[in-house]
Amino acid sequence: MATYDVRIVTASYRREPRNGPEQAQLPVIQLFGRTREGQSITIEYSGFQPYFFVVEPPQSLRGAFGRDPQVVKLEDVTLQVEGKPTPCARVVLRQPWKTPEYREKARRYGSTPLEADIPFQHRFIYDMDLGAAVRVHGTPADPAGRYTTDLFLVAERFEPCDPFRPALRVLSFDIENSILDNHIFCIGIAYREAGEIKTRILQGKEREIVEGFIKLVHELDPDIISGYNIDGYDLPVLIDRATKNGIPRLQLARDFSDFFHLGERFWRVDGRILTDVWWAVKAERLTLHMKQETLDYVGRQLLGEGKHELSRQKIDEEWARDSEKVIRYCLNDAVLSLRILEKIGRIEKTLDLAAVSKLPLEDVLHGRTSNLIDSILIRAADRAHVAVPMMKMRGGRVEQIEGGYVHSLQPGLYEWVISLDFRAMYPSLIIENNICFTTVSPAGTIESPTGAKFLSAEVKKGLLPVILASLMKDRQEVRAKMREATDPQMKEFYDGLQAAIKILMNAFYGVLASSFYRFNDPKVGASITAFARERIKGIIGELETDGVKVVYADTDSVFFQSPTPGLEPS
Repeated sequence: MATYDVRIVTASYRREPRNGPEQAQLPVIQLFGRTREGQSITIEYSGFQPYFFVVEPPQSLRGAFGRDPQVVKLEDVTLQVEGKPTPCARVVLRQPWKTPEYREKARRYGSTPLEADIPFQHRFIYDMDLGAAVRVHGTPADPAGRYTTDLFLVAERFEPCDPFRPALRVLSFDIENSILDNHIFCIGIAYREAGEIKTRILQGKEREIVEGFIKLVHELDPDIISGYNIDGYDLPVLIDRATKNGIPRLQLARDFSDFFHLGERFWRVDGRILTDVWWAVKAERLTLHMKQETLDYVGRQLLGEGKHELSRQKIDEEWARDSEKVIRYCLNDAVLSLRILEKIGRIEKTLDLAAVSKLPLEDVLHGRTSNLIDSILIRAADRAHVAVPMMKMRGGRVEQIEGGYVHSLQPGLYEWVISLDFRAMYPSLIIENNICFTTVSPAGTIESPTGAKFLSAEVKKGLLPVILASLMKDRQEVRAKMREATDPQMKEFYDGLQAAIKILMNAFYGVLASSFYRFNDPKVGASITAFARERIKGIIGELETDGVKVVYADTDSVFFQSPTPGLEPS
């Protein structure tokens, strides 16, 4: 038996036996990450079964599912559906990839499926109540030939552990190829080791370059593979040239599997994260304020260094005349990309957000904000036996929620303007008024300005207020640790965590007000903004009563002119 503290980078599952007939295959959960000591690790867990729920299953469904060998069992349960205890059934399947088929069968029998759109690996994480960092106990196994990681553990049980930031390995690459026939001249590699940036160059015969890249990925075993605009250029080129050279599979994954496109922007490679630094820069646009998005411009703005001089349109001539110049150009691009990713702190911020949302790094880096809320809310709903609906289809006509209050701006130049920030107001209002989809009731004694009624906390505590109050408490504790910390690195770590908790708390309203979200209730979203408008108007009224000039106000802030000029207290 061995025990490791592990920060989870990605989660997935595989089929066992790998190459057997489908009807004989069963799922094996795979967790990939880094230990507290910095070793890469693969964790496998067997025996977890996929399931979903159906509402009031008719006898016809019970009979059909009872005779189906894919269905392991049906368990009768009672769930709160739209506030009422409702008979439901838990449908346990043998194979998770069959879930879409069986949820549609349930619909054909007239029963509404619940929780039938949750990815199998997320279902496992929720049910085991895993965090972004876990303490895992299990039996060590030899990873050779199965995984590229340093360690391989067959898990037996998990325990919680404090979050930590591991030293993740990032491999940055850049491809230079012919304009004439697209063939690859070279691939530049950059990565950090022992605090220093190291580089490698792959050149020669094209097949050897591609195979060398695959081998190098296995050798260095990065958690993250990145580059600048690799999504739009380098990865498609790599796939095309591999195919042209008779390499059908680019086995870049930690389990030697191929990688594939996931949606419009992202790629999936089991055990690693493929992330485009161009997208990372765009994601930080509110703080970076870049006027252009080219590697040269971003590098010069952030690092004071840009691309080397070289005519990309004449790359074939440049390579023929001075291949070393092209190689230096290629390596510089790979290094620039790596340094930009480090400079903007995208990975560190995402690690912190993953810690507070209890998800693998990949799911936060590439997922929607609703994934973060799901991770917290679905766990709470399951514990409270509250039905978890499926996500709604995007698009279509939806009921509009009246937005926050905006106090008109009067044109002019104002001096000594003071700003009051109420960005934490929405979570506070939710807690104060016990606003939740689980507390909406005609019998409620808390009435919002819209007329919607909510049960008081004395009658029934809502899931949302309980979750947000807990997050507030967590943030206070983390901030206390930050103040007490004497190590600058620990102080910075706690500061990142408290900021991530604040981001997560403030994200709840936006997700819950989205019409597509599984727990969306128009009464909830409208009530939150109505209470906020009321609060902002009240503050403005008090200021104006005291003769203070209010310059502007919006959803979460009020700007007013100081009663006295200067920085001295008025």
